[in-house]
Amino acid sequence: MHTILSWGMGVESTAILVRWLLEPEMRPCDLDELLVLTAQTGDEYDDTRVLCEEHILPLLRAHRVRFVEVARRGHLEKEGIVVLSDSRTPTCMHMDGAYKLSDELRAAGTVPQFGGEHRCSLKFKAFVIETWLRDRFQVPAKHAFGYSLDEPKRVAKSEQAMADRVAFDFSSEEPGRAHRASSYDRPNRTGFYPLIEWGWTRQMCLDYLSSRFGILWEKSACVYCPFNQLGPDALRRHKRHPVQVAQALHLELVSLTLNPRGMLYKKQSLHEYTDQNGDHEAIGLFREQLSAQPWRIYRVRRIYGAKKDAHGQQLLDRKGQALRAVEHYSEEVSMDRAKQLLEAEAGRIGAVLEVRRGIAYLYHRRAGAEYPTREEYFVAGPAVVEVKARYGLEWFEEQWESRQSSLFT
Repeated sequence: MHTILSWGMGVESTAILVRWLLEPEMRPCDLDELLVLTAQTGDEYDDTRVLCEEHILPLLRAHRVRFVEVARRGHLEKEGIVVLSDSRTPTCMHMDGAYKLSDELRAAGTVPQFGGEHRCSLKFKAFVIETWLRDRFQVPAKHAFGYSLDEPKRVAKSEQAMADRVAFDFSSEEPGRAHRASSYDRPNRTGFYPLIEWGWTRQMCLDYLSSRFGILWEKSACVYCPFNQLGPDALRRHKRHPVQVAQALHLELVSLTLNPRGMLYKKQSLHEYTDQNGDHEAIGLFREQLSAQPWRIYRVRRIYGAKKDAHGQQLLDRKGQALRAVEHYSEEVSMDRAKQLLEAEAGRIGAVLEVRRGIAYLYHRRAGAEYPTREEYFVAGPAVVEVKARYGLEWFEEQWESRQSSLFT
């Protein structure tokens, strides 16, 4: 029977792959029946590419193991996926993907949420892998995933998405996760857990890769991932990637433009982390990017509903669902001109700009202390965000106008 390894390029899945390649007695199948499958989000640290090209691709070539890289084609699922490579002699990684996760986030003016489910992984990894397996690989197979120990929610969502027989690379520290995963078994999908069988922890995976290659295998993550805590090691890594960090700073700025609370990290912004880290090169590149690209004025409106209790009664002190509409309020202009236009509008209506983290907001309506309520402001930012409302601007306008009552401020 074939075995599929979802190689996330991180510690656990890489340890499984290397052990299968170098220790024949540990292999679950002949290597001509092994498929290594990677979904590229387009925003991985570049040192992940270097590690893979220097240490893993030569092994795949030597053993002629089939390696497939896939990526999402566009924003909508109906646009499908792109096969970036399919080879038994791979020479390079296609880390840029096709439609990047950052492309979607930037156009929406948002960042991944550091609370709740990892929707970005479901859309840019689980969906892509599931689609390729359904359309291109329909033989019975076992299937291993490369999630780390601190990612139980990503594992659970991936398990629900996959339709083939699946093998997960949970470590021996995760018997509970393995037991829960078995509830998703289907006739054509059975859980398979190499690390649990081996009794390996994440640290043992790190030690194994170090013993084989003489290096510390870095965590696989997008440069701007809010789930990747910015401790001392991560900040040192950031200094090695100023161009990518500058792009992440840009992504956060666009998010903050449309939401003053839209930081990448919970405690402080990426810009604050980067400045405190003394990463002057990344900040310099970020500022150059801002001044070189077109800007515009945006109109941003939100309707905040009231949370309801178990009996359906509105809780006036608890925020419920928020609906947002973003509109273009000016043509594309230079950064300096956009800021001048915003200042002129403030002067025209006799209002004062409110500056937070270097971004000026011109409020026409502020959210009240009780819900439901509304807010409206104008702001200057990079001209990269699309006109957007969840159910369309016409529907949003109806909600905005119809709810002008005493319940709203």
